[in-house]
Amino acid sequence: MKLIEMSDNQRSEVKKAELLILKELNRICQKHNIKYMLCYGSLIGAIRHGGYIPWDDDLDVCMLRKDYIRFKEICKSELKDDFFYQCQETDPEYFHLLDKIRLNGTVFRESFLSKYKIHHGIYLDIFPVDYIPDNKLLRIIQYYKLHFYRTGLMAKYLMLGARKGKKKILFAFLRGLYFFFPIKYLYKKAQETAMKYDDKPRKKATCFFGAYHKKDTFDANVYEDLEQHTFENIMIWIPKEYDVYLRTIYGDYTKLPPKEQQNTNHTLTELKLK
Repeated sequence: MKLIEMSDNQRSEVKKAELLILKELNRICQKHNIKYMLCYGSLIGAIRHGGYIPWDDDLDVCMLRKDYIRFKEICKSELKDDFFYQCQETDPEYFHLLDKIRLNGTVFRESFLSKYKIHHGIYLDIFPVDYIPDNKLLRIIQYYKLHFYRTGLMAKYLMLGARKGKKKILFAFLRGLYFFFPIKYLYKKAQETAMKYDDKPRKKATCFFGAYHKKDTFDANVYEDLEQHTFENIMIWIPKEYDVYLRTIYGDYTKLPPKEQQNTNHTLTELKLK
């Protein structure tokens, strides 16, 4: 599998394209009073740099599940033609557990998904946030059930050829372990397990499908109480307790990482800009 490296100019153009998507998401959310917040490295960028982390090319937002569901429904009629709302319903070979908004007329083909016949445009990630039970034992049961389904789904869905070394061996083993579990079944069970306690607001909430697992679990108000902040040239929403959020996940996020860690996580096989 041949990978390509983005030039600084290409990365700059990718960021501009992602910003167009963020503006569209922000427009719809403002119009329909839907809550969302910038999260992960995008939130670090907003706080530490007033926009993108200089070497990053990623945009992530999250929404409480009720807002996530409502936003998805509104996008069916509200999203402008320049954009594509990607979820399992709109793109049958797409089985990620989070949705994306892609920019039409672009290609940002990642190695892990390169074989699938899906929309591969430049994108923004939308993570659902789910309430979890107050009872600690029930939380543990929910977490490990979800971990079982999610691990199997990612092992079977993401391309094995995009992995290297020990991870490739591990995921080859996992594919064998989950051989009799269809991808559609794993996807459905992971979603159902995540949403099990979303029937009413609770004391704690988590982003099950992010990269940080239990570190994503906070008092629900961290995801509920938001304020506006500048990201590049627009006003977006961030958690009022952003410092608690970022320190829990990253530690001292105010310091720049070592030079060797200042790189993107994306591995691409094709890139096309407008």
